[in-house]
Amino acid sequence: MTNRPDTGELQVRLKAFITSLDRDRLVVAASAADGGAPDEYAKQIDTYLGEAAVALDLVGPTLSREPRLLEVGCGIGVLTAFLKAEGFDIIGIEPGAAGGFGFMPSMHAAIAEQLPADERPTILPIRAEALNLERHGAFDVVFSANVIEHIMALEEAMAAMSSVLTPNGMMRHLCPNYHFPFEPHLGIPLMPCAPKLTRFVLPAVIKRNQRIWDTVNFVTASRLGRLARQNGLKMRMESGVMAGFFARLRRDPIFAERHSGFIKNIAATPLLGKLIEGTMRILPSALATPMIADLSHRKLP
Repeated sequence: MTNRPDTGELQVRLKAFITSLDRDRLVVAASAADGGAPDEYAKQIDTYLGEAAVALDLVGPTLSREPRLLEVGCGIGVLTAFLKAEGFDIIGIEPGAAGGFGFMPSMHAAIAEQLPADERPTILPIRAEALNLERHGAFDVVFSANVIEHIMALEEAMAAMSSVLTPNGMMRHLCPNYHFPFEPHLGIPLMPCAPKLTRFVLPAVIKRNQRIWDTVNFVTASRLGRLARQNGLKMRMESGVMAGFFARLRRDPIFAERHSGFIKNIAATPLLGKLIEGTMRILPSALATPMIADLSHRKLP
């Protein structure tokens, strides 16, 4: 594929691709796999479908180089499937069944069944730390969206991802930055500099969300930078990410629904919302959340 469309054109096609999928079929497959009521999975699946656009924006700047792509933590696999259908050389990894999301393999199968045989993606049920150059080959781009914060063996995972990155390749990761004292999955403030101690301050909230809390590693920009150096990588932080996600609260109702009413109300207030968004734009990237980190063996511009 020599003439690649820009990210905006790809977003239009991604939306059409998602619309073409039989969502009810996905809900039924998830329910059958996990044994829960279908309504429990419909909202989860809608979230995954919506986040595919975020992941596409993340990887979009790398697609002009015709790379071999690896999506780490590809969820139900919709973006991996879409990019495969678009002709990109991509595989995904998703250890969902091992991490308490037993419906993931069924989602992968339910999406693949709706695609022509030659457009069905390869999704490996492995963790990032299991990546191996001899077994899986090298990748020009390794990317993840809201995954790094859930990798408990982050040192091993970063070493493994680095080992399968080509010499001129790039890793691109979007995740929370816990230098900023806020937990986005639970929508709660954290103890500054000691986020794990929040369990003693808000025990009831943590207990209600224990499964999620136990999967968060509280990664920071500093920790990512340190791991990059340990693996011979250069790191660059993208600016303006926090302001962009704050602005998303106003235009994406599914995204907004996952956040507290207080935050949504601030974002929706014209004057105050714009003021806070402007302040976020001047906040140093290393202190803002979420963050986008580019990592490469070569010097980044």
